[in-house]
Parts: sequence; C-alpha cells; structure tokens
Amino acid sequence: MNNTLKEGDYILVNKLAYGVRIPITPFSLPFGDIYIERIQLPYIRIPGFTNVKHNDIIVFNFPMEDFIPIDHRQPYVKRCMGLPGDTLSIKSGIVYANNRVLPETENIIFSTDRKHNRIIIDSLKYRPAVFPNSSNIKWNTDHFGPLYIPAKGVTIDLTASNVLLYERAITVYENNTLQTRNDSVFINKEYRTSYTFKMDYYFVMGDNRSNSVDSRFWGFVPEDHLIGRVSQ
Repeated sequence: MNNTLKEGDYILVNKLAYGVRIPITPFSLPFGDIYIERIQLPYIRIPGFTNVKHNDIIVFNFPMEDFIPIDHRQPYVKRCMGLPGDTLSIKSGIVYANNRVLPETENIIFSTDRKHNRIIIDSLKYRPAVFPNSSNIKWNTDHFGPLYIPAKGVTIDLTASNVLLYERAITVYENNTLQTRNDSVFINKEYRTSYTFKMDYYFVMGDNRSNSVDSRFWGFVPEDHLIGRVSQ
C-alpha cells in the first residue's frame, strides 16, 4: 500500500462500519494461533452503519489460506476497487468499474512509464500468475477483465469458459462441488447452466500498483472475510 501506508505505520480498523462479524471459530485464544478447528459456527454479521464503497481501504482475512479457519487467516489491507455487481476491467493500468474510470487518490503509484519509468505491460503478454491462472484467459496486471464481481442473490449463466472465473467462489467459498465434462458444468453432481451466489464479493488492489499481490492474482474477497475499514 505504499505510499498510502508505510512499514511501521499503525492503523485503526473500524469493525463497526460494515458490521461486526461473529467469531466463526469460537473456541480460540485472542492474539494467537490456538483454536479448536473442529467447532465452527456459521458466518453471521451484525448489520453495520455503511456499506463498502469504491476506494475504501479495507482489512480482510487473506482468502487463499484454505488450511486455516477464516477468522484466523492473515489480515491483509488493500483498497476496494470493485463492489458486488460491478463489472471491472483494467486497460493500460487504468481501472474501470462499469465502464467508468474509478477516481484515484493522490497516494496511488500509477503504472505509467512517464511518472515511474515503467512501461505498461503489453495487452498481448500473458502472465500465468494472474487470475484466473489459466492460459484460456490471457490477462495481465495492466490489461485485465472485463470481470463480473459476484453479488449475493444474483444468478449468472455458467459456461465452460466463465466457470474458470467463478470456480473457487462456488467451491471453496460457498462449499459446493463442481465438475466440468466437455462443455457441461455439474454442481453437486447436478447438471447446471446457471448459478446463484450466496455471498457478496469484492475486488481489491494495492496502491503500489506495480508491486502489489492483490485480487489481480488471487481473485475475489468474500464478504465473510471482511474485518473492517481503515479509519483515516
């Protein structure tokens, strides 16, 4: 998050803003890694007084630590660039939500060669580390999307191509099984042509755009991973 946040900075996290998350792993010690993993409660959040907005700096549990209970995963801090229901894309390093350029803040380090002597990655140059990590969708950090960000209750059509974008949300975050056979998609062993999401999701990026491991690499942040908003 350089230059917005620097090493050694202290931040104040407002857990009330988006609503307090009831502990998912109730039998655990605070400020430590001692917990009883076998006992997990359903995700419940007490309503907050606001919703996540574009450019909010949010704190969340790192979604990719599948072997650790959600509320014990590493806390990350990033800027929210995509909200549930948005269609997000990045063109020549500029972020668009629903075909509108997102307003940037003065602290963001832009991916421009004139300002930081960095050349924008060519749109034809595929980076395997970039979400969804498949050669079938050849995106990179400066040319990305368009990507629909799932919203709770919204139904999308499932195809053999777009299932790559939502497979992790459907299986890991929403606890379903998913298989593809030829061009057919099976969820929980049933043939499906559509899927309705159970949670909201977010797309986050670091302010040091050329040196940030964020949603461009590992995808969506599910709502049950949200901790709070950074107070500024």
